[in-house]
Amino acid sequence: MLRILHLAHDHVSVRRLGKQLQQRQGEDHQWVFVGSGEKPSAREGWTLGPKENLPDEVINAQWDAIVVHRMRHPTPGWLLSMPKGPVVVWATWGDDYYRVFPALSKGIYLPATRLLMGLIGKFSVSLLGVLQRMRNAVFPRKWRVTPRDLELAAMGRVDGIANMFKSGFIAIPYLPKKPEYLYSSWYNAVPEHIPEVEASRDMNGPILCGSSATTSGNQLDFLWSRRRLIRSSGRQVRLVLAYGSGRYAKALSLVGRALLGEQLEGQRRRVSLDEYYQYLSECPVVVHNQIRIQNTGNLVLSFLMGQRVLMRRDSHLFKLYVSMGFVVGDASAKTLDLSPLGDEDRRHNRELVLRSFGDDAVNERFDAFVSDLLEAVDRKGS
Repeated sequence: MLRILHLAHDHVSVRRLGKQLQQRQGEDHQWVFVGSGEKPSAREGWTLGPKENLPDEVINAQWDAIVVHRMRHPTPGWLLSMPKGPVVVWATWGDDYYRVFPALSKGIYLPATRLLMGLIGKFSVSLLGVLQRMRNAVFPRKWRVTPRDLELAAMGRVDGIANMFKSGFIAIPYLPKKPEYLYSSWYNAVPEHIPEVEASRDMNGPILCGSSATTSGNQLDFLWSRRRLIRSSGRQVRLVLAYGSGRYAKALSLVGRALLGEQLEGQRRRVSLDEYYQYLSECPVVVHNQIRIQNTGNLVLSFLMGQRVLMRRDSHLFKLYVSMGFVVGDASAKTLDLSPLGDEDRRHNRELVLRSFGDDAVNERFDAFVSDLLEAVDRKGS
């Protein structure tokens, strides 16, 4: 039986994957979660605080593979404390590689968003890159012991990567070691409770812009460039601002109101899942103006609900979803189709989501990893 250790940050997608993997035959999956509180029994896994070390029973056990879910403190340190030998796979999240390699963030902020960020003094990612270059120029290598150094060292132990893009993973040129194995993401992007509500067919229904108050969403650039179109249409634009930066949410809401007046609505209150689904369903169109890889769960939700999805042509996710066959519009096009999606396209996107991201797809992708792992174990034994 294959023994696989998972070092993970807690998240609904990770927990769901854990439940699915426990139902598989021929594999023993054990989990160590970043968290707090009482530690569950070894049979259920371990929960450790960010400053706690892995217990000896984990370090000294025989593992065939180690999977790191999100390469952010403390999982890199935990991985480096493990003996070499097991196959190591990194299941990427997005914030782990964007933070380690600031060069990936070059060009993800559009002009209006950059201006607003400057006015409110929010340049965390850009500042991180500057500080990293200054540190490398000033301090000797032996003094460079930061979370990023641990993350880079841990990436040097990685044999395989599971992400949405496989060989097209944007961080590959920056990695300290070229991965031997590349897999499609193992996370099930389909909600466990699939919404029954369907997106509105109202030709004048609200336009949803983004899904959080994240600077890389570039919502302000959409509002600015399409302000005349939105004003003349009389349609409402909705911004979900309950998640992300509170400071940026306030600034975006203020400037958006100056551009569109009462046509702009900012949702600042967190609501239940059913209320959120209902809120989204009232919008026949959703615009994701980001270039950065993000909002994948919300995009899948939009496909399921039958919303017309507009994304920037220069974004990685636009290219991915188009290549997969989804009906997606170009948010950066000169003219926009803001009408509700037709019945045939709604049915097509929904069926394609369930086929591409559901439990069966996850099992097939994990089977590919298990096949490679069995070959690696056989080679070691021979």
